[in-house]
Amino acid sequence: MTQGYLCKHFSIGLPDNAEDQSLTALFRHVADTLADDDPISMDDMIAIGFNTELGDDAVYRGVFTIVFDDRDPDPTAPPLSPVSSLPRQ
Repeated sequence: MTQGYLCKHFSIGLPDNAEDQSLTALFRHVADTLADDDPISMDDMIAIGFNTELGDDAVYRGVFTIVFDDRDPDPTAPPLSPVSSLPRQ
């Protein structure tokens, strides 16, 4: 659960054996992977995170983590907004 939302997430990174480990190659790989899979609606997006991980070969590799709402929509419910779920201060 994230900020009161039931959600799913997955991470996408380049294969360790990819010759090009650049950020540009990672963006292309993420776009190609998402295009090949069942697309996630922008309305279902909750967050996208990015971090780097040090591989066994001492090379840093980037990884995107995508968090999304995968519930069946209730046609009478207002659209979800991660911002509106944050506590007011």
